[in-house]
Amino acid sequence: MGNWLSRRHKPWRLSISFWTRFLPRVFLLVLPLVLVLGFSLNARAENDETLLSQSIYVAIEPALVTNYGGPGRMRYMSVDVSLRVRGVEGEQSVKHHMPYIKDAILNLFATQTTQMLDTSDGKEALRKESFEAVNAILLEEEKNSLLEDILFTSFVVYR
Repeated sequence: MGNWLSRRHKPWRLSISFWTRFLPRVFLLVLPLVLVLGFSLNARAENDETLLSQSIYVAIEPALVTNYGGPGRMRYMSVDVSLRVRGVEGEQSVKHHMPYIKDAILNLFATQTTQMLDTSDGKEALRKESFEAVNAILLEEEKNSLLEDILFTSFVVYR
């Protein structure tokens, strides 16, 4: 009984056998959690680095529709355009300057002739001109262009 009373009056004192049984079990439970957490943080850091350097596609919505061809009968073109940029920073930059980019591309499309748009070489030249125009905008506004390419995902000409 004396042993029971001494424990009752000193609840903070636990026997040595309790610590020898309890601590290894806690250690075995906590160690895997710490290791998993450490590996997941490391994987997340590597994932963040790849997000900063991988290509991201930013679609210009809605499709760009404009008239073209000069005087005479009205002709229209509808083009879905996607911009391939490097990383999240490039995506944010392009989205921030989207009105300026749309204006430049629409003005470039409006200056095209029917002969230019009839050939695949003409469309490829238009794509390259569009790339140069958007790249110049980003260099002017941001001093650093993360634009990698411009893609025409749909190109429809109405005559």
